[in-house]
Amino acid sequence: MSMPHKVKYELNINPPKIGTEYLKYGMDRIEELMRATDTKTKYLPRTVLFEDLDQAVFNYVNAEGMKAVIDNKIVPTFYLDNDRWGEFSRTWKFTDDDKNVPTPYVTIRRIEKEPGTRLGIKYLVPQLRKFRYLDVPILDEGEVINLRFKMPEPINVDFTYEVTLFTKYRVYVNMYDEQVLKNFASRQDYIFPNGNPMPLVFDGFSESNPIENIDGDKFFVSKYSLKLLGFIQDEKNFEIVKTTRLPKISIDII
Repeated sequence: MSMPHKVKYELNINPPKIGTEYLKYGMDRIEELMRATDTKTKYLPRTVLFEDLDQAVFNYVNAEGMKAVIDNKIVPTFYLDNDRWGEFSRTWKFTDDDKNVPTPYVTIRRIEKEPGTRLGIKYLVPQLRKFRYLDVPILDEGEVINLRFKMPEPINVDFTYEVTLFTKYRVYVNMYDEQVLKNFASRQDYIFPNGNPMPLVFDGFSESNPIENIDGDKFFVSKYSLKLLGFIQDEKNFEIVKTTRLPKISIDII
């Protein structure tokens, strides 16, 4: 029995030249790689503020893990602060052209903030002192030195969010309950505000008695509690310095 023939691969060791030859790889792929490139740097952490945490949780509920799809339609999600929530719950002004409340829909609001427990309950942040260093090699005046980033530790914070589903039908509540339970089968999922992974913990759900709007229509209201174990950091507190150059020693032989 003869041995199988080996497949010979022809490797092109000459990379394409800069210019139009890159177009054969497709502009879509080139644009994808450009979008994946951080215009600042891959070394320096990005700023994360309260609004970034709120936006990441909203994106998770609206378009990611908790996105609700009923009858092949995406259920709209609305972020409400406390003032807008009071007006919304009293007046029910979210109506369509026929002055009816279109259902189902989802609302989300932040109801509580506490000192962070992401790394435990002890206080571990040393008053923004820059004990965390990151050295990045750079070429400076023909010599390789390190560009040193001095960064304080992130400040941990816990946010609690209330996600609420409003619908006229019990079957939609059951469908969303099942979706949430499957999504948080391991109790938590992750969101990525500005590229930073943070745990999003499912803290349980509750159901209110059917409520009526100003027209007398009844709604089922199902509430879901999510706790974000997050942190904040600000690039304004970072310090960038150049490390010391190595001394140049020359020997003259006479």
